[in-house]
Amino acid sequence: MRTFISFHEALGTVLSAASALSVEEIPLKDALGRTLAGATISAGPVPPFASSAMDGFAVRAADFESESTDLENIGHIAAGAVSTIKVVPGTCIEIMTGAPTPEGCDAVAPVEWVTSREGERVVFKKGPTPGQHVRPAGEDVAKGDQVFSGGERITPAIIGMLATLGVDPVPVIRQPIVAILSTGDEVVLPAAQPRPGQIRNSNGPSLREQAIMAGAKCDNWVHAPDDPVLIRAAIDEAKGVDLLVISGGVSVGDHDHVKQVLRDAGAVFDFWKVRQRPGKPLAFGRLGNTLLLGLPGNPVSSAMCFEVYGRALIERLSGRAPTGNPTLKAVLGKEIKKVDGLHFFTRAIAEVDEEGVLRVKDTGPQRSNLYGSVVQANCILHLPEAGGYVREGTLVTIEMLPWSKLYASAP
Repeated sequence: MRTFISFHEALGTVLSAASALSVEEIPLKDALGRTLAGATISAGPVPPFASSAMDGFAVRAADFESESTDLENIGHIAAGAVSTIKVVPGTCIEIMTGAPTPEGCDAVAPVEWVTSREGERVVFKKGPTPGQHVRPAGEDVAKGDQVFSGGERITPAIIGMLATLGVDPVPVIRQPIVAILSTGDEVVLPAAQPRPGQIRNSNGPSLREQAIMAGAKCDNWVHAPDDPVLIRAAIDEAKGVDLLVISGGVSVGDHDHVKQVLRDAGAVFDFWKVRQRPGKPLAFGRLGNTLLLGLPGNPVSSAMCFEVYGRALIERLSGRAPTGNPTLKAVLGKEIKKVDGLHFFTRAIAEVDEEGVLRVKDTGPQRSNLYGSVVQANCILHLPEAGGYVREGTLVTIEMLPWSKLYASAP
């Protein structure tokens, strides 16, 4: 087992250990947030026929040679109907938006261009050019086009296109199943009244929601005290999941039993300890077919390490390219002191100033027990290992948090 490795080495190891899960088909109505499996090829053109873009009259552009044109209306076409009548010279057919254009028509004159209408005679103040106000067949998608390549996370817009193409059910990558186990004698349920020396459990609830936001299925979280027997029972209960996330118990204290319990259960670890802050005692390995991510028990360390490593794992298992959260370049607004040799995950606030420059500053004290720094932050400020100071004005990399927004500062 490697120990005290670099942040980049740790992240590379985590990503190389996971691959896309199996493919399943699900109803289109349930596909939001899932990952498309394989390419989507259009079986036909979209739109499937030429149609009117306006309420008006299907016409021949050649009939409009003068400023005012008088045509005979010979029919009516509603959306969803198909006309058997042909537009011939001197005639027009009333047509509604979305209705198929009839044979002989090469343009649509909007109803707003009509100056008078008596019986079947329609007078227009001007005429369209060929093709005007007509939606051609296949304008959006041609038959045989590859619309999606596979690996896309399904958004409402993708749902709309899949529906347009008639893709239902939808082939998707199976949703990763994640189990969350928090540990510690000092931890009680969120609804409980802590006794002296106790704290409420924040890791279990927050990690579950982070896993779900990343695209995993995570029914609940469980907690075990610092008792090897109870920890082993909780781990056995989680067997069969794709990823087991454990917070606490992975350091070197007298009551940190998690690593040894996992070893006794047959786990193999790829690494333990990473040159980073917060989250140095991070552990990663495998128990059978289940990936293991051991997080520190401090709430900030747990949240930040999951957002960097756990999200990447879930994205890889989901069949998506593990890009993590969006990264941007920003100008550091205030000098930061750090420990040389450690990669820092600094909780920070990024905003666009009045000149349009993206600037970032830390949220204040960065101790790993101060969960308020996570609440205030809209991004993680990545500070590389080398160096003890990062000076004001330095161009730095930030990783936007998925539950946050980027704001412009007040003028």
